[in-house]
Amino acid sequence: LNFSRPASGPYVQFYKLLRLGKEGYKQKVENQMSVTAYIRHFISNLAHEPSGKKRFQLLDGGDTCCLPVVAARLNPEIGLHYNDIDMQHALSESHWYVSGYRLGFENPSTAEFEDIFTDIDQCDTMFRVVVKSNLTRSLAEDLTAKLVQVLEVLDEMDGGYESVRSKVNGLKAAREMDKIETDSVPIAMKSSLTVGDKRLAMKNLKDVSFWAKSVKSKRSTIVTQHIC
Repeated sequence: LNFSRPASGPYVQFYKLLRLGKEGYKQKVENQMSVTAYIRHFISNLAHEPSGKKRFQLLDGGDTCCLPVVAARLNPEIGLHYNDIDMQHALSESHWYVSGYRLGFENPSTAEFEDIFTDIDQCDTMFRVVVKSNLTRSLAEDLTAKLVQVLEVLDEMDGGYESVRSKVNGLKAAREMDKIETDSVPIAMKSSLTVGDKRLAMKNLKDVSFWAKSVKSKRSTIVTQHIC
C-alpha cells in the first residue's frame, strides 16, 4: 500500500481473503466451473435440425483444463447466413451480452487486417461466455433459453441480423422519398419514385416488423443487462 494509488482495492481483497479463506475461494471457483460446464454441454448438444449437424464448434479446453469461460463458434460446416457477431447483437435484444469477435487483427505497423491463425480465415468469427461469480445456474438457464429463441428467429431470416439494419436504412430512405413526393417539388423529381421502390419499402417494413414482433414475443420480464 502507498499513497500514489487508491487503497480500496487491496483492502477489499484482503477482507475477502479473511472472510472466505482458501476453502471459500475453492467453493466459489468450483461453482463457476459447474455453471460453465452446464453452458458448455448445452451448446455442444444443440443441433441444427435441417442438416443434423452440431450447431456449435467448441474452441476452449473443456471442463477441467480451462478457465470459467466458454469459447465457441457457429459451426462453419452448416453454412448459416449469419455469424457469431450477428448472434451477439440479436441476443442483446434479450438483455444478454455475449462478446463476439472476428478471428483477425489490425496490424499496427501496416494498418491492414490480417489473419491470426493459419487454418482459419480472418473473416470468421467466434464468441465467448465469461462465467462470473454472480452468474448463477438459474441465470445460465435463462441465457441458454434465450439463445435457443434467438437462433430460431435468425434461422427464419434470409439475411441474418445484418439484414435488419440494411432494411431499416432502406425503409428510412423510402419514407424520405415518399415525403419528397408529397411536397411541392418538380414533377421530374416526383416521377423518380417507382412502383418497384414502394413495393421494396413495404417488403422491408414487413421484414422489420416480423423481427420486432419475434423478439418482443420471446422476451422475458428481466430488464437488467447481463454481461458475459
